[in-house]
Amino acid sequence: MGGNDGSNGYSVVTGAASGIGREVARTLAGEGRRLALTDRDEEGLASLRTELEDATPGSVVDVSALDVTDHEAVSSWGAALVDAHGAPEEVFHVAGIAIWGDPTTLPHDKWTKVIEVNLIGTVNVVESLVPPMSTAPALTGREGRRLFGLLPGRKRSRHLCCVSSAAGFLGLPWHGAYAASKGGVLGLCEVLRFDLASSGIAVHCAVPGAVDTPLVRTIDIDGVDQSKPRVAKAKSLFQGIAVTPEEAASSIVGGVRKGRYLLYTSPDIRVGRWAQVNMPWAYRGVMRLLNRGLRWAAKDTPGTGAPGSPG
Repeated sequence: MGGNDGSNGYSVVTGAASGIGREVARTLAGEGRRLALTDRDEEGLASLRTELEDATPGSVVDVSALDVTDHEAVSSWGAALVDAHGAPEEVFHVAGIAIWGDPTTLPHDKWTKVIEVNLIGTVNVVESLVPPMSTAPALTGREGRRLFGLLPGRKRSRHLCCVSSAAGFLGLPWHGAYAASKGGVLGLCEVLRFDLASSGIAVHCAVPGAVDTPLVRTIDIDGVDQSKPRVAKAKSLFQGIAVTPEEAASSIVGGVRKGRYLLYTSPDIRVGRWAQVNMPWAYRGVMRLLNRGLRWAAKDTPGTGAPGSPG
């Protein structure tokens, strides 16, 4: 398969210090890719760089601590990266945060924070790296194989892969702000996949469902005391159906290698999407059950606004 031998160009991974981003970086390193890594977490970045360089010296071309919401910082980072190493061959934009909450009580600053990080952060990365990718010289060779290798694959493209979420299209409970941010990413990718095709850039959008990352243990559920037994039980059930970050990264990178646009990380999300379109009555029933379940878990937590709580 062409395009993953690391001989031409490099891959950018944002949100690389932990979770899915860290596993995407590891997966790409295992393919022999050269990597430019960024995250807000300097300590996590440093440990990843050490790990990858110990395994394959020279595999990391750049490590930069970066807040993707800082437009000027992202622009400067992108310009320096392109000046030093040329336009990237691949960008895996994974950086993001999760904030959930009852939409009737969620503070305004939490709405804007999650949208600023997840959606505007994506816009900043796109603005910084896509223009030089679109004007860079065409890549040589082919990638992918069709008809059992009897026909040549498609012409090699540069790749932009953004991580959205199943919450971008499914009505998951208390995900209003998060869904607004991730749905925006999904909509952006849907347009870019056509706008950038003539520039030789293939666009991919990952839509993970439940993934058991460190984010699960630190997620901000507004007004909810996560030490409460009901909440702990709900999180335990979530982790029971969640895939690992390694599995999610494998699905994402593998999907890009196969030229897929929408990248699922677990079959339940694919089924949920199908039911939403083809069995709307079943989809509505499941979403209502999930909403009741979350409110049951949170109702003995003060300040949630859930039925039975004083908030």
